[in-house]
Amino acid sequence: MSLNIRQKQADALLRMLNLHSSATAGRDQGELYKVLVLDRHCKDIIAPLLRVSELRAQGITLHLLLEQERQAIPDVPAIYFVHPTPENLERIVQDAQQQLYDVMHINFATSVPSRLMEQLASGVVKANAVGRIAKLFDEYMSFIALESSCFSLGLPDSYLALNDPTAKDTQIEAVVGQVVDGLFSVLVTLGVVPIIRCPKGGAAEHVAAALEGKLRDHLKARSNLFSEGASALAATLSRPLLVLLDRNFDLSVMLQHCWSYKPLVQDVLGLKLNRVTLAPDTAGLPPAASLMPQHQKKSYDVDDKDFFWEAAGALPFPKVAEEVESQLQKYKAAVDEINSKTAGAEGDDALLDHEELLRRNTQNLMSAVSSLPELQEKKKVLDKHTNLATSLLGAIKARGLDGLYNLEEDLLTGKADTAGLMKLLQGAKGTTADKLRLGLVQLLAAESAPSEAELQELTGALTAAGVPDTTALTYVARLRRNRLVGSARPAPGA
Repeated sequence: MSLNIRQKQADALLRMLNLHSSATAGRDQGELYKVLVLDRHCKDIIAPLLRVSELRAQGITLHLLLEQERQAIPDVPAIYFVHPTPENLERIVQDAQQQLYDVMHINFATSVPSRLMEQLASGVVKANAVGRIAKLFDEYMSFIALESSCFSLGLPDSYLALNDPTAKDTQIEAVVGQVVDGLFSVLVTLGVVPIIRCPKGGAAEHVAAALEGKLRDHLKARSNLFSEGASALAATLSRPLLVLLDRNFDLSVMLQHCWSYKPLVQDVLGLKLNRVTLAPDTAGLPPAASLMPQHQKKSYDVDDKDFFWEAAGALPFPKVAEEVESQLQKYKAAVDEINSKTAGAEGDDALLDHEELLRRNTQNLMSAVSSLPELQEKKKVLDKHTNLATSLLGAIKARGLDGLYNLEEDLLTGKADTAGLMKLLQGAKGTTADKLRLGLVQLLAAESAPSEAELQELTGALTAAGVPDTTALTYVARLRRNRLVGSARPAPGA
């Protein structure tokens, strides 16, 4: 059973873009010009999976945001991919009333509640635009597939909402509902009904109970999403394990500085939706220099199509530079081999007759022509990662990230002392956010909850280091004292 979440979501998106037709992608439906209308969250869903060229191959000539004003294109069908919210449905009704497109194929990222379906139906009836709505689909794709085994629900404030003591019950239930919808979408896309496990108490149990209830209600129907198509048998016979944990279970993971390539790119360079944007270094240059092409921002895509990203993503940063050099040497060797084959007759080749020499040179030339595109693409990938590694190295030196990483590792293994921690906090390297993260890791790595005196000492050191807000220290200390989060230090013998 394949659990490649990225590939399965991409396949589902292609079916949607081809109007759920059985026609082969790139033919028939791909030759029909279409407009794709998205809300911001659904734009994030598509961004890591399909590039502009791939959208064009499916006949998508324009992709537009639902929230923005759009001009009418009356002879072209429109594919809507949005979340079912009152605001989005209001815009869809408005588009139908204004007759912006020939017909509208509405695709919702999650299932549509009955009250919102009634809102849509009454809206298009009042607007006398029922004929503009061609089809409605619940796509169950409310998640962002970043890698074959990694996805995000795209809810950056969910931790705050679920742990804020001032949050209202309705706010918490709304966030839990979004999490459940996202996880249910993942299960539908994979075509599996998992065995769910979670610790008692906390948000994880709340989410697990709601997800189990939604699965049970759905499976009661004779015809459901898990009983249709080729995935029906797999969903019945093979049930993966789904473990849900509270973020507080291992809070230090999202605070600790990292040293391997992929996490460094995300943490330092701001990797988002599998794209990295590097700001140019214009220090010391005149203002007009920033307008020159070589000093513009550069964006790079990094995903499973990038051979180096997949091979070196888990390597420690020093090994990445070695891997880049190794791959460059292989590239140069391949280029030299092509050059030697196409250099013309020398040595033994001079003894061959004219026809044999022509045949051999033709074969070598054809081999070189077929190899060059692949080599050029490989060189582009290596140049990209050379630029990324160079930017990382600059940040590591400027912020002292190697020292932060090593000290945090020592804290987590019980090898660091308070003197070393205070020395680094008082040092010039590292941003205020870096130092706050270090202080939080210290609290989480301690064998026991901090005393009031220890907390005040750490707070004072961070304040002296320029950290403007230290309330996070108080929050984590309270978690430790109330035993809502355990020590991040591994148990002896673990």
